[in-house]
Amino acid sequence: MNSNKIPLPLLLLFAILCASVFWMGGTAYLSPEKQMIFAWLIVGFLIVGQRLFSFNASLLRLILMVLTLFLGVRYCVFRFTQTLSYTSFIEFFFVVLLFVTELYALTIQLLGMFVMANPIDRPLQPIDLDDPNLPTVDVLIPTYNETEQMVAITAGAATLMNYPKEKLNIYILDDGGTVQKRTDPDPQKAAAAKQRHETLKVLAEFLEVEYRTREKNISAKAGNINQALYGDDDDQPRPNGELVLILDCDHVPTRDLLENTVSHFQKDEKLFLVQTPHFFINPDPIERNLGTFKNIPGENEVFFGAVHLGLDFWNTSYFCGSAAVLKRRYLDEAGGVLGETITEDAETALFLHGKGYNSVYVNRPMVCGLSPETFDDFIVQRNRWAQGMIQIMLLKNPLTMKGLSVVQKICYCNLTIYWFFGLARCMFFIAPFLYIFFGLQIYQASLFQCLAYPIPYVAASMILTNYVFGSVRHPFFSELYEMAQSLYNIPAFFSVLLRPRAPKFKVTPKDKSLTADFLSPIAYPFYFLLVLSVAMYPVALVRLLMNPLAWNGVVICLVWGSFNFLLLMLCLGIVWERKQLRKKHRIPLEEAVTVKQKSAGGEEQIHAHTADISEEGIGLVLPPSVVLQPGERIAIDAEDSTGKKYTLAAEVLRTSQRENEMYVGCQFIYDDELTFLYLTSYIYGDSQRWADFLQKRRANKVSLGQGLVEVLSLGLKGTYHHFKGLSKLAVPGLKKQYMTGGVWNRLRSVFQARP
Repeated sequence: MNSNKIPLPLLLLFAILCASVFWMGGTAYLSPEKQMIFAWLIVGFLIVGQRLFSFNASLLRLILMVLTLFLGVRYCVFRFTQTLSYTSFIEFFFVVLLFVTELYALTIQLLGMFVMANPIDRPLQPIDLDDPNLPTVDVLIPTYNETEQMVAITAGAATLMNYPKEKLNIYILDDGGTVQKRTDPDPQKAAAAKQRHETLKVLAEFLEVEYRTREKNISAKAGNINQALYGDDDDQPRPNGELVLILDCDHVPTRDLLENTVSHFQKDEKLFLVQTPHFFINPDPIERNLGTFKNIPGENEVFFGAVHLGLDFWNTSYFCGSAAVLKRRYLDEAGGVLGETITEDAETALFLHGKGYNSVYVNRPMVCGLSPETFDDFIVQRNRWAQGMIQIMLLKNPLTMKGLSVVQKICYCNLTIYWFFGLARCMFFIAPFLYIFFGLQIYQASLFQCLAYPIPYVAASMILTNYVFGSVRHPFFSELYEMAQSLYNIPAFFSVLLRPRAPKFKVTPKDKSLTADFLSPIAYPFYFLLVLSVAMYPVALVRLLMNPLAWNGVVICLVWGSFNFLLLMLCLGIVWERKQLRKKHRIPLEEAVTVKQKSAGGEEQIHAHTADISEEGIGLVLPPSVVLQPGERIAIDAEDSTGKKYTLAAEVLRTSQRENEMYVGCQFIYDDELTFLYLTSYIYGDSQRWADFLQKRRANKVSLGQGLVEVLSLGLKGTYHHFKGLSKLAVPGLKKQYMTGGVWNRLRSVFQARP
């Protein structure tokens, strides 16, 4: 993204142009023939203009937005004035419903244009670590049902952050070991909670951090944090740092997280939040099942790599629950993390923005987290986000909230009403079926009119989207993610609409191992849609044979329905869960290292490079002449981007020839507790590693044509694997088995044995 701010006069000009677009688009008359020529000339200019105005990305972005908006307004006026005719109640009901859906889509696009008018990418501003006036920082790590190993790694990494130790206090907030959990009527659950409680207490003692739990599990994550901040336990002093860093317990911080965020609080007295991106080490279920993780940007990169940069310009960067530093004094004004909605993070930010305080977004990945492993867990997480944002709209209503600026109201409005997409996506999916199966003419336009109004507008919208988001989202993938979620989003939407205070916070399961391929237990609605989509073609042929004059409507609906069918094929690939036997995720990594091998003559040094790395071990690529045997111990000299040097002890597990190279899979040797921290620093401490990984994925920007071929290929492959997998199973699904990490199994006894 362009980091230069657009001058205020240019933004005012943009606002004037947008107003002019609405006026001209709504009043200027053109014949259908002239409209089609004019519309496609604009589309052509959108393509050519990217070269003509490449010298100024900010100006080009505004030009593309204005021209796309013009076509959108022209299309909506056409729809309202020429296509909304009444023939019967049922038909007119769907006519209006589709039109309202299209107005919603245009509204979301317009709000999105506003948010992305001038995204800013702030340069890093490291602190002076020797400054005696640095604020004190409390690091809060709330945990509920995550593994002890996960907590150990995150808390251990937090102790390694570059910050004066006397000004850094770290707290493990254990909601899985509460008194309520330890006295559960189920003896097994109570025993597990007691073991967790004792193990994490010993872990905290070893790391020299604080361990906190509470009596009851009230108000989920927000209640856990607030109990630590404002609890009345006299035996345990409360955190009282000037700043609060909140980390989900699967979000492992890099060493420079505080180093690159605290400086903003020193420069702005009214700053309440510095938010940083959420970077995920593993593919989400969609990326894993379609095999896109290494080469195609993930879904979250659109938000953290683009949208949040736009929000930052309007002072609307908001708290995302983790990887964020907040000023304690302002958090106290809110009474802690608010919990009236289940998106307590965004709710808290909304309140503090309404108080007139500021926020900042630092676009540097400085935590490494975990995505949900299965599609049903993914849906649980996204439905919680959807319900929470709709709660904010219903219970807080940013448009009427006092204290927010006009631009902040617009940004928060965009963030909340976006989650209506499930209704819109389902309407767009069933619309062609209503005509082909039931003869309902809910879209009364000829093919010529479609070529003059909606098709050029859709083409312009896709060109604009690919220009603004192309580096962080390949074409058509937004439609894929929305399609995959929409069927499950609708029940969640209506449940919160009917009972806004009813939804409860649900923790997203993480760090699962999948022992075999299986069909997602929530996949079955896609089969119903598949039957409809396949039946669409013969039914359309029959309709055309019976009424040849209906060819306009049949062609339009077939093209429309075929695009939906393509997305459905992708969804079939998503809901066929691929096995994942590896206990810990391997991070693709190519860095130069030196391998030390003992030989008869002493010690031989071999120049090599890494292939991947995890908490368990490391993959190395060596010259083919090197001979290493399974079971052999080696030392690996490595250096990260900051110049920090490491010597890693490892055992060779396997070797294999790959073209002209030797691949060696190694397991790290954990000699003692300090080795655990040493390896944590090497694996997770360098944020440049995550930045390089994202940059590599984002460099694979593709054109719209390439994007269409890409999703078509993925759709065919996904459908093939789906039905091939089903044919091999005697039952529709296999029982999922969960495994614990091998590293923790070796360390558990160490921590439990400590007095």
